Amino acid sequence: QGEGMTINVEYNQLDPLLKTTPAGGDVADSTGFSPYPGNINVLVFRVPEMAERLAATGGIVPEFVNPKWADAEKSKFKSPTRLESLMQDFPRLCKKEDQLGFTQLERRMSFTCVKNNLADAAKKNPPDCALSAEADIYACNARLLELAGEGKVSIGSPSKVSFLGISADIGARIILAPSFGISLEDMKTKIKGKVTISGKSELLIDGDVTLNDLELDGCLRISADGQLPKKVVRNDGSKLEKIPDSELKSEEPSLQIRGYRRVVVTEEEVKTL
Repeated sequence: QGEGMTINVEYNQLDPLLKTTPAGGDVADSTGFSPYPGNINVLVFRVPEMAERLAATGGIVPEFVNPKWADAEKSKFKSPTRLESLMQDFPRLCKKEDQLGFTQLERRMSFTCVKNNLADAAKKNPPDCALSAEADIYACNARLLELAGEGKVSIGSPSKVSFLGISADIGARIILAPSFGISLEDMKTKIKGKVTISGKSELLIDGDVTLNDLELDGCLRISADGQLPKKVVRNDGSKLEKIPDSELKSEEPSLQIRGYRRVVVTEEEVKTL
Protein backbone atom coordinates (compact mmCIF):
# COMPACT_ATOMS: atom_id res chain seq x y z
CA GLN A 1 0.00 0.00 0.00
CA GLY A 2 1.31 3.44 -0.96
CA GLU A 3 3.90 1.98 -3.31
CA GLY A 4 3.93 1.55 -7.08
CA MET A 5 5.58 -0.87 -9.49
CA THR A 6 6.24 -0.59 -13.22
CA ILE A 7 5.37 -4.06 -14.50
CA ASN A 8 3.47 -5.87 -17.21
CA VAL A 9 0.03 -7.19 -16.22
CA GLU A 10 -0.84 -10.36 -18.11
CA TYR A 11 -4.12 -10.18 -20.03
CA ASN A 12 -5.64 -13.12 -18.14
CA GLN A 13 -5.01 -11.24 -14.88
CA LEU A 14 -6.04 -7.78 -16.12
CA ASP A 15 -9.64 -8.60 -17.01
CA PRO A 16 -10.55 -10.18 -13.63
CA LEU A 17 -8.85 -7.27 -11.86
CA LEU A 18 -10.80 -4.65 -13.84
CA LYS A 19 -14.07 -6.50 -13.24
CA THR A 20 -13.75 -5.44 -9.60
CA THR A 21 -13.70 -1.77 -10.66
CA PRO A 22 -16.28 0.54 -12.30
CA ALA A 23 -14.62 -0.25 -15.68
CA GLY A 24 -16.33 -3.64 -15.55
CA GLY A 25 -13.45 -5.48 -17.19
CA ASP A 26 -11.05 -5.10 -20.09
CA VAL A 27 -13.74 -3.66 -22.37
CA ALA A 28 -13.04 -2.37 -25.89
CA ASP A 29 -13.31 1.39 -26.36
CA SER A 30 -14.53 3.32 -29.44
CA THR A 31 -11.61 1.96 -31.49
CA GLY A 32 -12.81 -1.61 -31.02
CA PHE A 33 -9.68 -2.48 -29.07
CA SER A 34 -8.68 -2.59 -25.43
CA PRO A 35 -7.68 0.87 -24.12
CA TYR A 36 -4.66 -0.75 -22.48
CA PRO A 37 -1.42 -1.27 -24.45
CA GLY A 38 -0.25 -4.81 -25.18
CA ASN A 39 3.19 -6.13 -24.31
CA ILE A 40 5.23 -7.69 -27.11
CA ASN A 41 7.83 -9.11 -24.71
CA VAL A 42 10.83 -7.15 -25.98
CA LEU A 43 12.92 -6.45 -22.91
CA VAL A 44 16.18 -4.53 -22.49
CA PHE A 45 18.27 -5.17 -19.38
CA ARG A 46 21.35 -3.50 -17.94
CA VAL A 47 23.47 -6.59 -17.35
CA PRO A 48 25.22 -5.71 -14.05
CA GLU A 49 21.94 -4.97 -12.25
CA MET A 50 20.27 -8.00 -13.82
CA ALA A 51 23.12 -10.28 -12.69
CA GLU A 52 22.92 -8.86 -9.17
CA ARG A 53 19.19 -9.56 -8.91
CA LEU A 54 19.54 -13.07 -10.30
CA ALA A 55 22.33 -13.85 -7.86
CA ALA A 56 20.19 -12.70 -4.94
CA THR A 57 17.06 -14.62 -5.94
CA GLY A 58 18.33 -17.52 -7.99
CA GLY A 59 16.16 -16.26 -10.80
CA ILE A 60 13.01 -17.57 -9.16
CA VAL A 61 9.87 -15.60 -10.04
CA PRO A 62 6.20 -16.23 -9.20
CA GLU A 63 4.54 -18.98 -11.23
CA PHE A 64 1.00 -19.36 -12.59
CA VAL A 65 -1.20 -21.42 -14.90
CA ASN A 66 -3.18 -20.01 -17.84
CA PRO A 67 -5.53 -22.72 -19.13
CA LYS A 68 -7.02 -22.46 -22.63
CA TRP A 69 -10.60 -23.68 -22.63
CA ALA A 70 -12.40 -25.39 -25.50
CA ASP A 71 -15.92 -24.47 -24.35
CA ALA A 72 -17.74 -21.65 -22.58
CA GLU A 73 -18.42 -23.88 -19.58
CA LYS A 74 -14.68 -24.37 -19.07
CA SER A 75 -15.06 -28.11 -18.82
CA LYS A 76 -12.54 -29.12 -21.48
CA PHE A 77 -9.01 -27.93 -22.22
CA LYS A 78 -8.35 -26.61 -25.73
CA SER A 79 -4.68 -27.53 -25.30
CA PRO A 80 -2.59 -28.95 -22.44
CA THR A 81 -2.06 -26.38 -19.70
CA ARG A 82 1.24 -25.93 -17.91
CA LEU A 83 3.02 -24.13 -15.13
CA GLU A 84 4.52 -20.87 -16.41
CA SER A 85 6.69 -18.01 -15.23
CA LEU A 86 7.06 -14.74 -17.09
CA MET A 87 10.27 -12.99 -18.05
CA GLN A 88 8.32 -9.72 -17.82
CA ASP A 89 7.84 -10.42 -14.10
CA PHE A 90 11.52 -9.62 -13.56
CA PRO A 91 10.66 -6.25 -11.89
CA ARG A 92 9.37 -8.26 -8.94
CA LEU A 93 12.97 -9.18 -8.25
CA CYS A 94 14.13 -5.56 -8.28
CA LYS A 95 14.73 -3.07 -5.49
CA LYS A 96 13.10 0.32 -5.03
CA GLU A 97 16.17 2.13 -6.35
CA ASP A 98 16.16 0.23 -9.66
CA GLN A 99 14.93 2.25 -12.63
CA LEU A 100 12.18 0.66 -14.75
CA GLY A 101 10.25 2.04 -17.70
CA PHE A 102 8.57 1.18 -20.98
CA THR A 103 8.26 2.55 -24.51
CA GLN A 104 4.88 2.56 -26.24
CA LEU A 105 4.43 2.44 -30.03
CA GLU A 106 1.49 2.05 -32.40
CA ARG A 107 0.63 -1.64 -32.75
CA ARG A 108 1.24 -1.66 -36.50
CA MET A 109 4.74 -0.26 -35.94
CA SER A 110 5.78 -2.91 -33.46
CA PHE A 111 3.79 -6.13 -33.63
CA THR A 112 1.76 -8.49 -35.75
CA CYS A 113 1.39 -12.26 -35.81
CA VAL A 114 -0.18 -15.29 -37.50
CA LYS A 115 -1.45 -17.42 -34.63
CA ASN A 116 -5.16 -18.13 -35.08
CA ASN A 117 -6.92 -20.75 -37.17
CA LEU A 118 -9.44 -19.40 -39.68
CA ALA A 119 -12.52 -20.12 -37.54
CA ASP A 120 -11.06 -18.30 -34.53
CA ALA A 121 -9.64 -15.46 -36.65
CA ALA A 122 -13.09 -14.68 -38.08
CA LYS A 123 -14.35 -14.02 -34.54
CA LYS A 124 -11.39 -12.03 -33.20
CA ASN A 125 -10.33 -8.41 -33.40
CA PRO A 126 -7.63 -8.27 -34.58
CA PRO A 127 -7.84 -11.60 -36.44
CA ASP A 128 -4.08 -12.32 -36.11
CA CYS A 129 -4.04 -14.50 -39.21
CA ALA A 130 -2.22 -14.48 -42.56
CA LEU A 131 -4.42 -11.77 -44.11
CA SER A 132 -4.26 -9.40 -41.14
CA ALA A 133 -0.50 -9.88 -40.73
CA GLU A 134 0.13 -9.07 -44.39
CA ALA A 135 -2.06 -5.99 -44.09
CA ASP A 136 -0.15 -4.92 -40.97
CA ILE A 137 3.23 -5.28 -42.67
CA TYR A 138 2.14 -3.28 -45.72
CA ALA A 139 0.65 -0.57 -43.50
CA CYS A 140 3.79 -0.43 -41.35
CA ASN A 141 6.05 -0.04 -44.38
CA ALA A 142 3.79 2.64 -45.84
CA ARG A 143 3.90 4.55 -42.56
CA LEU A 144 7.69 4.22 -42.38
CA LEU A 145 8.01 5.73 -45.87
CA GLU A 146 5.68 8.58 -44.91
CA LEU A 147 7.66 9.31 -41.75
CA ALA A 148 10.99 9.04 -43.57
CA GLY A 149 9.78 11.39 -46.31
CA GLU A 150 8.94 14.13 -43.80
CA GLY A 151 6.14 15.47 -45.97
CA LYS A 152 7.53 14.36 -49.35
CA VAL A 153 5.71 11.00 -49.48
CA SER A 154 2.02 10.60 -50.34
CA ILE A 155 0.38 7.15 -50.30
CA GLY A 156 -3.21 6.37 -51.28
CA SER A 157 -5.78 5.17 -48.78
CA PRO A 158 -6.39 1.44 -48.26
CA SER A 159 -9.53 -0.46 -49.26
CA LYS A 160 -11.32 -3.23 -47.40
CA VAL A 161 -10.83 -6.76 -48.71
CA SER A 162 -12.36 -10.02 -47.47
CA PHE A 163 -11.25 -13.62 -47.87
CA LEU A 164 -12.55 -16.73 -46.07
CA GLY A 165 -14.81 -14.57 -43.93
CA ILE A 166 -11.96 -12.39 -42.66
CA SER A 167 -11.63 -8.71 -43.56
CA ALA A 168 -8.68 -6.32 -43.60
CA ASP A 169 -7.75 -2.90 -44.94
CA ILE A 170 -5.09 -3.27 -47.62
CA GLY A 171 -3.66 -0.37 -49.54
CA ALA A 172 -0.32 -0.06 -51.32
CA ARG A 173 1.53 -3.34 -50.85
CA ILE A 174 4.96 -2.03 -49.89
CA ILE A 175 7.85 -4.37 -49.05
CA LEU A 176 11.10 -2.87 -47.74
CA ALA A 177 14.09 -5.19 -47.42
CA PRO A 178 16.63 -4.51 -44.64
CA SER A 179 19.10 -3.38 -47.33
CA PHE A 180 16.91 -0.30 -47.87
CA GLY A 181 17.17 0.73 -44.23
CA ILE A 182 17.04 -0.88 -40.80
CA SER A 183 15.89 2.23 -38.96
CA LEU A 184 13.81 5.31 -39.60
CA GLU A 185 16.95 7.45 -39.58
CA ASP A 186 18.44 5.23 -42.31
CA MET A 187 15.31 5.59 -44.43
CA LYS A 188 15.29 9.37 -44.09
CA THR A 189 18.57 9.47 -46.02
CA LYS A 190 17.03 7.40 -48.86
CA ILE A 191 14.21 9.75 -49.86
CA LYS A 192 15.42 12.82 -51.71
CA GLY A 193 12.42 13.77 -53.83
CA LYS A 194 8.64 13.62 -53.93
CA VAL A 195 7.18 10.11 -53.81
CA THR A 196 3.56 9.41 -54.76
CA ILE A 197 2.13 5.87 -54.56
CA SER A 198 -1.47 4.96 -55.35
CA GLY A 199 -3.45 2.79 -52.95
CA LYS A 200 -3.57 -0.14 -55.41
CA SER A 201 0.15 -0.19 -56.15
CA GLU A 202 2.84 -2.71 -55.23
CA LEU A 203 6.40 -1.61 -54.43
CA LEU A 204 9.32 -3.85 -53.56
CA ILE A 205 12.67 -2.26 -52.65
CA ASP A 206 15.47 -4.79 -52.23
CA GLY A 207 18.74 -2.90 -52.19
CA ASP A 208 20.56 0.20 -50.98
CA VAL A 209 18.32 2.48 -53.03
CA THR A 210 17.84 6.25 -52.86
CA LEU A 211 14.51 7.49 -54.19
CA ASN A 212 14.31 10.74 -56.08
CA ASP A 213 10.99 11.82 -57.63
CA LEU A 214 8.81 8.70 -58.01
CA GLU A 215 5.20 8.46 -59.16
CA LEU A 216 3.85 4.91 -58.95
CA ASP A 217 0.47 3.60 -60.02
CA GLY A 218 1.02 -0.09 -60.62
CA CYS A 219 3.77 -2.56 -59.76
CA LEU A 220 7.47 -1.70 -59.40
CA ARG A 221 10.18 -4.04 -58.12
CA ILE A 222 13.66 -2.62 -57.48
CA SER A 223 16.50 -5.11 -56.92
CA ALA A 224 19.58 -2.91 -57.18
CA ASP A 225 21.82 -0.45 -55.34
CA GLY A 226 22.16 3.23 -56.14
CA GLN A 227 20.16 6.30 -57.06
CA LEU A 228 16.77 5.75 -58.68
CA PRO A 229 16.36 8.71 -61.05
CA LYS A 230 13.09 10.55 -61.52
CA LYS A 231 10.59 7.91 -62.58
CA VAL A 232 6.90 7.58 -63.48
CA VAL A 233 5.45 4.06 -63.47
CA ARG A 234 1.92 3.36 -64.65
CA ASN A 235 0.88 -0.20 -65.39
CA ASP A 236 -1.86 -2.72 -64.56
CA GLY A 237 0.18 -3.99 -61.62
CA SER A 238 -0.84 -6.96 -59.50
CA LYS A 239 -3.84 -7.90 -57.37
CA LEU A 240 -4.96 -10.26 -54.66
CA GLU A 241 -7.39 -12.76 -56.17
CA LYS A 242 -9.76 -15.12 -54.37
CA ILE A 243 -8.92 -18.80 -54.78
CA PRO A 244 -12.06 -20.71 -55.83
CA ASP A 245 -13.37 -23.08 -53.17
CA SER A 246 -13.00 -25.97 -55.60
CA GLU A 247 -9.24 -25.34 -55.85
CA LEU A 248 -8.40 -24.28 -52.29
CA LYS A 249 -7.80 -27.75 -50.78
CA SER A 250 -5.25 -28.61 -53.47
CA GLU A 251 -3.21 -25.44 -52.92
CA GLU A 252 -0.09 -25.14 -50.78
CA PRO A 253 -0.77 -24.67 -47.03
CA SER A 254 0.53 -21.10 -47.26
CA LEU A 255 -2.31 -20.31 -49.67
CA GLN A 256 -4.94 -22.39 -47.85
CA ILE A 257 -4.58 -20.18 -44.77
CA ARG A 258 -5.01 -17.09 -46.95
CA GLY A 259 -7.76 -17.96 -49.41
CA TYR A 260 -6.18 -15.69 -52.00
CA ARG A 261 -3.20 -15.54 -54.32
CA ARG A 262 -1.12 -12.75 -55.84
CA VAL A 263 -1.79 -12.37 -59.57
CA VAL A 264 0.56 -10.25 -61.68
CA VAL A 265 -0.92 -8.47 -64.68
CA THR A 266 1.97 -6.12 -65.48
CA GLU A 267 5.05 -5.20 -63.48
CA GLU A 268 8.22 -3.23 -64.05
CA GLU A 269 11.49 -4.45 -62.61
CA VAL A 270 14.68 -2.43 -62.09
CA LYS A 271 17.80 -4.59 -61.67
CA THR A 272 20.55 -2.04 -62.30
CA LEU A 273 21.02 1.61 -61.38
